[in-house]
Amino acid sequence: MVKSIIEQLCFGVVINKSSLKSANKMALISIDDAAMTAISNYIKTNNLSEINDTDKPINNLELFLEIIVTQHKITNFEMEDIKKFHNLKKNLLRQSDIIISDVVNKYVVLVKILLAYLYDYRATKSEWEGMIEDYRKKLKL
Repeated sequence: MVKSIIEQLCFGVVINKSSLKSANKMALISIDDAAMTAISNYIKTNNLSEINDTDKPINNLELFLEIIVTQHKITNFEMEDIKKFHNLKKNLLRQSDIIISDVVNKYVVLVKILLAYLYDYRATKSEWEGMIEDYRKKLKL
């Protein structure tokens, strides 16, 4: 599962750096998907919720985030930022590219925090850059 989250994150970063007109929006979608996957999978694999349908992380996001905060995996500030960025993604058509560019960069950091604290996965800046470059080459962008 961690590999899938990393791929979604790398895809978002690569797309965000591309010259595509809707790059920021597509990047935000991918990065938000990585965050939702990280959160819902952590809850599901650790049996932390009585909600049976964790295949729909969007409906349970607030509850899942509160569980993770209670476990001291993320801070209240990080929880609020994740909710804010997720809501921006939900309202994507109404957002300007300037706002989204800033959001994408901040959301990347939050997904890396989720990987570190939920899955004990950490990579150095150069390791991340290498993974992103490898992914960019695979996509031929």
